[in-house]
Amino acid sequence: MHLNIRKNFFLSVFFLVGLLCIKANANNIDELYQSRLAALKTTIEVNYHPSVRAYIDQYLANPELIKSLISRSKFYFPPIEKSLKQKNLPTDLKYIAAAASGLDPAALNPNGNSGVWMMSYAVAKMYKLKQNTYIDERRDPVKSSLAAAQHLKDLFAIYKSWPLAIAAYGCSPVQLNKGIHAAGNSFYFWDIYKVMPSSCRDLYPKVIATVYILNYYKEHGIRYIEPLQLPNSDTVWVSKWLSFQQISTATAVPVEVLRDLNPVFKKDIIPFSQEPYFLRIPSDRVSKFGLLRDTVYRQYHAVEIQPIAIERDTTELKRDEPIKEESRKDSKENKQIVQSNKLVKYTVKKGDVLTDIADWFDVSVQDIQGWNKKQTKRGKVNRGAVLKIYVQANKTGYYRRINGMSATQKKRLRRRD
Repeated sequence: MHLNIRKNFFLSVFFLVGLLCIKANANNIDELYQSRLAALKTTIEVNYHPSVRAYIDQYLANPELIKSLISRSKFYFPPIEKSLKQKNLPTDLKYIAAAASGLDPAALNPNGNSGVWMMSYAVAKMYKLKQNTYIDERRDPVKSSLAAAQHLKDLFAIYKSWPLAIAAYGCSPVQLNKGIHAAGNSFYFWDIYKVMPSSCRDLYPKVIATVYILNYYKEHGIRYIEPLQLPNSDTVWVSKWLSFQQISTATAVPVEVLRDLNPVFKKDIIPFSQEPYFLRIPSDRVSKFGLLRDTVYRQYHAVEIQPIAIERDTTELKRDEPIKEESRKDSKENKQIVQSNKLVKYTVKKGDVLTDIADWFDVSVQDIQGWNKKQTKRGKVNRGAVLKIYVQANKTGYYRRINGMSATQKKRLRRRD
């Protein structure tokens, strides 16, 4: 019996010593993180807090994520810093983008926030970034950085504190103000941390953890990482419907490279526009793109190249002009496409434009013009005109409802796209 008591006593002591060692080690790690962050000369506050450690540990548990972040930071930080300087803001705010998206222009979260800065639809709209079915300028690192810089500047003017401005960026001033009120109107971030919504409170600790990782990754065994490499590129102007697949076929540039160079195009499609879009092409293929312009812009149908037809020729033949064999073939294909879909009608309302109507019905402007030549002369459509639109047969009920929607409802329809 005495032997068992002795044995249990030593086991208890051993267990207690083990717990004390673990606690001491944890305290040592906290002190290490705190001292390292305190040694950094940053222009925004990066004070250590226990909540920061969880994000540091998440990074350290995924070395590949750290390597990707380092590689991307060497590529994207210079243009981001330039945008911040244009707005007279601290360049250390670049860590917000790194924490929010991992510096991935194509990043998208469940709330619909997108781009390098994980910007919300409402904020992007406030700062005039273009967003529709095909274009999302939140994914443009330069344009979105300028918009984010202005937004952060506006938030700092309200709160006079970078931790609170960053928290408001993560959700909204309305949500942050509720947290401030719940914390007794304190404006110290860590006072209101526990009562803030998670969408507000999580971003700032993650920013601090990201600052730590990008400054001390070598101390955790990660050596030199090469910057993200994209091919040298030049810009061409495009104003017609054009797919990345067509460009790839004509210039031998892989679609994946075109995506990396042009993240603003969401569906690998450059839509028709009166104001041309800039398209980045590897420098050694620009001349080839120019020489093959006619080939690139030749007609395609939806059945031939996905996701949509590029451009449809709507010019009428003269009566005495013979119809070529190729024209008969195109006409037959068009007829097959129309027959495979269902007709719905839409009455044009005040303020409607063809690009919006095409967006609502998931067709191209050229499709609408081809189906309604008289009503869409010169690319315009008059109020009261009844347009014929061919849509997917299994979604006719959905598309018919659009005709009875209000302007506000149709704006929300575009937003979901």
